[in-house]
Amino acid sequence: MESGTNTYTQKITYGAMVTAIFALMLLINRQTGNIMEEVFLYLFPVPMVAFSARYGARASIPVLVSMALISFLFGAFTTIFYAVSSAFTGLVLGARIYHKRDMTRTLILVMAISAACNLLSTYVLASFMGYDLNADLTEMQTMMNTMMEQAGMGAAASLFTPDYIRRLFLVSMTFMGLVQGFLVYQISLLLLRRLRYPIENPAP
Repeated sequence: MESGTNTYTQKITYGAMVTAIFALMLLINRQTGNIMEEVFLYLFPVPMVAFSARYGARASIPVLVSMALISFLFGAFTTIFYAVSSAFTGLVLGARIYHKRDMTRTLILVMAISAACNLLSTYVLASFMGYDLNADLTEMQTMMNTMMEQAGMGAAASLFTPDYIRRLFLVSMTFMGLVQGFLVYQISLLLLRRLRYPIENPAP
């Protein structure tokens, strides 16, 4: 009975610690005017990864809820979305490590989640924040056409139609999300190995 109580206490203490680290990153990001947000996007998942890799997905849900509530206190609207989606990504990654799932599939899953979150943030947050994405894509098309004409490639400018620009933008945002997921995966595993977590190497 005493051992079970100690384990429960350790779980609560560890959850509070990783939540405090998460809150500290949010606070630093806010105090610096969101200058560090692009860097913290790769670090926000790490506290949740550390917890869920030790205690599993079910025990990590209250910690995820706590991180979501804290993000409402310390973050702007966009920061809230990035912080919560990063914490969710960390939960998935840590839980798969806890259950000793195949690390190659885990990497692919983390990259897919990051790409989906990146696309969601681009289209959904843009509408909530009053950001006119179509106007920006039109401006991008005009700029590219002007560059082509100045380079003496006026015929190639006709290729940059609105649909082509939209597809190009979609592919670039997806690629950026995949790269972000890969870096989150590598950074998380690097830190967990430093903390001596038992982690299997992914297959080639």
